[in-house]
Amino acid sequence: NGDYPEGRYVLRAKIDMSSPNLNMRDPVIYRIKHESHQATGDEWCIYPMYDFSHPIADAAEGVTHSLCTLEFEDHRPLYDWVAERVFDAGLVDRLPRQIEFSRLNLKYTVLSKRKLIKLVEDKHVTGWDDPRMPTLSGIRRRGVPPAAIRLFCERMGISKSDSNIDFSIMEDCTREVMDDASPRAFAILEPLKVTITNWEDDKLEDFAVPRHPKRAELGDRTVPFGKTVYIERGDFFDLEGPEGIANSGRLPKGFKRFLPDGKVRLKYAYVISCNEIIRDPETNEPVELLCTYYPETRAGNTPEGEARVKGIIQWVEASSGTKCKVMQYDRLFKTEEPGKESGDFLDDINEESLTILHNVILEPSVGADAVTIIDKLSNNPGSEVEKIYHSSLAYQFERSGYFALDSSSKVDDLVFNLVVTLRDTWDAGSATQPKKDENIHINHDKEGKQTQQKQKNKNTGGNAPVLEDARRVALRAGTILEAGPHPEANSLILCKLDCGDVNEAGEPEEPRTVVAGLAGKIPFDELVNRKVVCITNLKPARMRGIESTAMLLAASDGQEGDDEVVQLLDVPDSVPNGELLSFENMKPCEPDAILKSKGALKVWDRVKAQLRVNDEGEATYQNDGTVRKIMTSAGPVRVTSLKNCTIG
Repeated sequence: NGDYPEGRYVLRAKIDMSSPNLNMRDPVIYRIKHESHQATGDEWCIYPMYDFSHPIADAAEGVTHSLCTLEFEDHRPLYDWVAERVFDAGLVDRLPRQIEFSRLNLKYTVLSKRKLIKLVEDKHVTGWDDPRMPTLSGIRRRGVPPAAIRLFCERMGISKSDSNIDFSIMEDCTREVMDDASPRAFAILEPLKVTITNWEDDKLEDFAVPRHPKRAELGDRTVPFGKTVYIERGDFFDLEGPEGIANSGRLPKGFKRFLPDGKVRLKYAYVISCNEIIRDPETNEPVELLCTYYPETRAGNTPEGEARVKGIIQWVEASSGTKCKVMQYDRLFKTEEPGKESGDFLDDINEESLTILHNVILEPSVGADAVTIIDKLSNNPGSEVEKIYHSSLAYQFERSGYFALDSSSKVDDLVFNLVVTLRDTWDAGSATQPKKDENIHINHDKEGKQTQQKQKNKNTGGNAPVLEDARRVALRAGTILEAGPHPEANSLILCKLDCGDVNEAGEPEEPRTVVAGLAGKIPFDELVNRKVVCITNLKPARMRGIESTAMLLAASDGQEGDDEVVQLLDVPDSVPNGELLSFENMKPCEPDAILKSKGALKVWDRVKAQLRVNDEGEATYQNDGTVRKIMTSAGPVRVTSLKNCTIG
């Protein structure tokens, strides 16, 4: 009735004051609390303790397994004691169980409610649904699909040991789901105007373009082409302008897109050439390109006798395009464990976690889709649309990333959020410097990556950390598509291998050709559609007239001749082709672009000498007395039955 102040009296359960577990020493189960309750108001002044109410609520609500984090392990005996007594008294008809597991800790973010409240109250974010927040409303608004969260949870599993999960694993799951689900579209984030001088002024030509390159059931979209189009500013390298001067008039290695006096193909449309550059009189930056198109090159055609134009870029026709705003989000914190070194997690906020692009141009089909979903959400608030959100509309903007419609969008003011980039570009050492991709390799860009590594060493005075040999080798998952005998050698086989290679436009490359000395060792029908481990950065080798561009890894029992047993290293089917494998408890690999020098080739020889299958049938790397499993995102690499043998 409120006669007594808080702390004057408590009610304790008589259990065992001599128990080694403090929670069982006659614990407090009720205390006085002069606070209003959300359900009963001020009617009561005594409230149960959590340890007492928790098992009763679970039993009453039919909970069979109460999952708690590890700090509740010492509380389990009290949980069981209370549950057993209410069950024996006939107050409930079942006994729930408490099971503990480790917390899910993510790098580069905070999950503490206290810290999240601080971020919101101090306005470091726009609210609980800020797309940078690790809340359900935040990641939903950003556009992360529910299937990606489920995939992440499935891959992480449940454990009893504390761990700090790299945020990139969550991003990889998002990429994997959105790559399959998201239709493609053209979006120009930083527009550069292109005028086709030999095109009729008012003429528009429609191109039917697939919505998804791997899902024909999604149909086509219509992309109009006309006299004026926009291209990405980054797709044009101005040798005569400020960027050319900064680069000493040299073309960047690996750049295969648009140049002054050069040609490029507008994807799905025509080849164009640059005739004249119109510049800003103050900055000397290009503001418009005057170009010529070649009618005979329509829709990917290359006229007979002419060289194929290698560069392919996206574009949007000016008069039909839809203008929008894009919110480019990055990680909210710039350190793995915010506050660990600085003492205050707020000091580690990444001030560049949001970049706003105001002049983005979308192809018209995206604008039409956005208006449709906004109208549906506005005009049909009933149950049919309860599970539809603005972010349900998501795309892969080609060569830019995955984007979703933001909830602040209006019909005449569209806003899209960057969900995740096409590949990992985060650098733990700097919030602004991109790092080498760890998960997807682009076949054409090898020289560019090699140059980037050399420049990194130069900028640090040659004192950059030396990579372990194993981290320099590109071990990747791949699927054998075809397998058959080598036409010129009885001891060799010939395979076609999908290693996940993509070109500059993000489209799949042709499968790699692999020549392997496995004739008579493994039947061809056991090779086809098998997911295996391959090395993709060895120098291509010509073997009896056929160039091999990758190597399969296999285990051998060491016998000679026909008695030898050989088994390929198997990768779980759920692992995507091209995934870069890692070594247990070792930093992510940073493979050389290609191991082609004599010194670099020795790297693979040294690594190969340390590869073995352990007594559990798992592939391992054994170095300096430490045994590390070769890991995929879905678990360790294994062989079928061999144990304690070499790999090569």
